[in-house]
Amino acid sequence: MSFMAPISVAGFVISLASGIYILVKNPDSRFNRLLFIFAVLISYLSLTDLGLYLAESYRMAYFWVKMGFLWPLVIPVILHAVLVFTGRMNRWAITAVYVPSFIIAAIELLTPLVSGGPVMSPWGWTFMVPEDKILYDLATLWGFSVGVLAILLTAKFYADAPASRRGETLYLFMGLMIPIFSGFATDFFLPIIGYIVPSLTSFAAAIGVLIIAYGVMRFKIPILSPRTAAEDIVRTMNNFLIIADNDLNINYANPSAERITGFRSLQGMKVSDLFESDGIDWMIDSTVESMIRVHDGTRIPVVVSARYINDDRGQNVGIIFTGSDISQIKEMEEKLRRREDRLTLLTEHMADGLGEFDSEFRFRYLSPSIEKVTGYGYEHLMGLSALEFLEYVHPDDRERIRELIIRKNEGHKVTFRLRRPDGSYRWLEYVDRPIYHDGDIMGYVFGLRDVHEHKIAEEALMLSREKFRELFRNMNSAIVALEPGEFRVTAMNPAAERMMGAVCEDIKGDPVAEALPGIGGSVLMDALRKVRETGEPLHCQEVEYRGMWFEVQVYRISTGDIVMICDDITIRKQYEDELIGTIHEKEALLREVHHRVKNNFQIISSLINLQAANTADQTALRDLQRRIHSMALVHELLYESEDISSIDIRTYIERLVSSIMDGYRSEDIGYRTEIARLNVPIETAIPLGLIINELITNSLKHAFRGRGEILIKLEGDDKYTLTVADNGAGLPENFIIEESNSLGLQLVRGLVDQLDGDLEVSVGDGTEFRIKFSVSHYRPRI
Repeated sequence: MSFMAPISVAGFVISLASGIYILVKNPDSRFNRLLFIFAVLISYLSLTDLGLYLAESYRMAYFWVKMGFLWPLVIPVILHAVLVFTGRMNRWAITAVYVPSFIIAAIELLTPLVSGGPVMSPWGWTFMVPEDKILYDLATLWGFSVGVLAILLTAKFYADAPASRRGETLYLFMGLMIPIFSGFATDFFLPIIGYIVPSLTSFAAAIGVLIIAYGVMRFKIPILSPRTAAEDIVRTMNNFLIIADNDLNINYANPSAERITGFRSLQGMKVSDLFESDGIDWMIDSTVESMIRVHDGTRIPVVVSARYINDDRGQNVGIIFTGSDISQIKEMEEKLRRREDRLTLLTEHMADGLGEFDSEFRFRYLSPSIEKVTGYGYEHLMGLSALEFLEYVHPDDRERIRELIIRKNEGHKVTFRLRRPDGSYRWLEYVDRPIYHDGDIMGYVFGLRDVHEHKIAEEALMLSREKFRELFRNMNSAIVALEPGEFRVTAMNPAAERMMGAVCEDIKGDPVAEALPGIGGSVLMDALRKVRETGEPLHCQEVEYRGMWFEVQVYRISTGDIVMICDDITIRKQYEDELIGTIHEKEALLREVHHRVKNNFQIISSLINLQAANTADQTALRDLQRRIHSMALVHELLYESEDISSIDIRTYIERLVSSIMDGYRSEDIGYRTEIARLNVPIETAIPLGLIINELITNSLKHAFRGRGEILIKLEGDDKYTLTVADNGAGLPENFIIEESNSLGLQLVRGLVDQLDGDLEVSVGDGTEFRIKFSVSHYRPRI
């Protein structure tokens, strides 16, 4: 260990103990306070020296070198103390000395330009002088110059001071000489001539503080004569002081009196010109409130007292008036009064109850609003202590609150149930804050708030949340919650863990594309992005994941999170696939049935041809053959159609009409169709085909004697109208279709009834049949 370490410890102890002693002797003295700051700085620098001597590495030594950056502040502090001691205080001079010290301290801390890095010496680590030592030399000379200035000022004061003050000045002079010249010798002069010695500046400064402390003990530095002290007190006191003769003429007024009144000089004025009341008897030997006149003619409130001044013989030679301006106090009292008025108004109308009780838990104050909260009046409650008030608390809450309140600490907050006068209980919230006096808790101020509805709602919310958690945990549907940014997993229910093959705690916080491999490339990612952007829910009917099929609902909930609700439809999907296969098989079978029915109709038509060849009158057989053809055409179209449950009625009617017209081979008779696009079931198509066959055949047989045209028109949206019209000879005027014996027209009436339709016949220039009907619904065939 370096031999300099104990010296640094001694410097630390000496300077700190001396500084504390100086401060304790007279803490109100600015000079003593500055000496204490000087001593603390020396103690701090002694500690940095100790750390440097004990450092075990270059890095630690470098740290302690930098921690000594406060050394430039030591010299300005001692110069400041000297200026105070000698009475030469000057704000600008002090500023001119402190500013360079702070600049040098900053350069010392932040750069190696003043003190270089640490270097090992025979007595341990020390700082080295930088190669470019211009700033180092300037800083040292600056410190030495300021120190010499302090010494010169002290010497000048010593030469001019009376003999009574030379002793204390000498101790101050010696306390300055030792550290300043020691620092100059060890840190500047000896290194210049080639002698490197350990720096004794801090230890020498500690000895200097010790010498000054001894001077404080011996001479009570700074010493003041009673006259000087009295003059300083009168001149610097904040209270006004006025001395008047027996005729109340003012002979002296201190600066505070002139500052308060605003007059440049009060000498020569009458005391009665200042104070509002005539006579001074009421002021003598008492302290009273009065009003004092100021230079602009207004008056301000003061508190004033008066005493007679007696000479050595006890004769009254004058009167002394002392007092102070209380206008600020009056303003504060007025503000406090208005604040108390507002507080009273507030507490009377506020919803919360306020109160105060002492350390014995006795009520000292209760606001009028306490009755609205508790149901009990002010007079009733003020007769109780806080502990007696607990009897009104619900038994289940009583002991808990008793233990909490009687335990003195910083404050309490608790909710409890209070029994109201009608016997009902309501939830209240109690909050208090302690009242301190000399560091002890002397009582509490408290507030009571009715939180019954809030508490009931809170309990209902907790119950609702618990129900939601139970529902979340027990739902068979998989639920996955994602934050909307990167779709990170925030929650999964057990069903989701089973279905997805993952544990929520393992993947919580991971992006869903990483947490559940396979989702990233599926339609679910597009659905998640779309829901995040639009806020509208999406339904994905079939999503495949890990060989399973899911029906997925995607929502954005009120918190902003995205939620996926997944139902396992793997079994349903398999069943649907099987069902679709079965349906395709049945469709194929049904097409074959329609094909075979059409072939059977063809066979019947061929048999009719054979029979007609051996029959003289073939008309009935040919009509039957056309009817069979209209039914066979339906089955043929069903066989060709993709939808085997219905046919395109336009195609059917156009092919049917074309076939009928080709069968008659009449070039003089044409036809025109206006057929709406409509898919109709077989139950509607066959009756329509037979009706059209009968009406067109009837027109071809009976309506024309030459050229003519037949119109077939089908129109409508929900209710449809089939029109078959010709421009032939027409029917008789007294024709009634219900009385007709024609087989074809009887068949038409029966088919219209089968369609639940209405038949209308118009006779004029030709004949027009209008059939109004609705498409028949599917009727089960098996």
